[in-house]
Amino acid sequence: MLFRSSRSPYRISRGAPNRFDAIEPCLKQLASASFSPTLVIDAGAHSGEFAMMARRVFPLAAVHMIEPQPACAADLQRLLIHPGFFLHQVAVTAEAGPVHMNVRPGRDTGAHVAWPTNRHEANLVVRGMTLDSLFSARCGQVDRILLKLDLQGHEMLALRGASQLLPLVEVVLLEVSFFRQAGEPTIPELVHFFDAAGFDLFDIAALSGRTRDGRLRQGDFVFVRRGTKIDRKSTRLIQSHSF
Repeated sequence: MLFRSSRSPYRISRGAPNRFDAIEPCLKQLASASFSPTLVIDAGAHSGEFAMMARRVFPLAAVHMIEPQPACAADLQRLLIHPGFFLHQVAVTAEAGPVHMNVRPGRDTGAHVAWPTNRHEANLVVRGMTLDSLFSARCGQVDRILLKLDLQGHEMLALRGASQLLPLVEVVLLEVSFFRQAGEPTIPELVHFFDAAGFDLFDIAALSGRTRDGRLRQGDFVFVRRGTKIDRKSTRLIQSHSF
């Protein structure tokens, strides 16, 4: 159980708390660094929490929510009454086709694309599409794009289907695992991938521990494309404070 006051930076937790969750302040920091995206892609939208947060910070952006779970559809569809929200009820993956998912019965959380080792446990088949097929035709060089990926370890699978989109993306917010679970990529693998794609690690927006023993389990990393307005502004700030 977590109690938080909107007037205070402190919180009181019962049980093992997250180390911190500063995603919204991180988005605001990006906004203060002249980042004003025209498009926010929320892959793994769940019930729309991040989508609503992104709209608060970036009110002019079109927010595209991607979420295949039927249990999440009603919450996301309620957001569609507001201009600028769009919903894609598909799973993003490396290539188009049926996608097998493991979903906890009766719950709308904990779902993930099945790995080959546990595909026999899959209890839901959804339509799979690539990020390229969803967005590359509608995006151009003039767009400023924020891509958020929270896919329970299948982020690299989705990125393999984004070879045309990724060069147009300016900021990536990505969930990472601090130890390998099933087939998730390691942090060095992710950092190497984004370095090769022209991104630098800009910030760590959240950290959370494993419930049973508090071991650091997951985090949210922010990658920013090198040479963009954000990168140039942060470099100038560093240089101005150097001794």
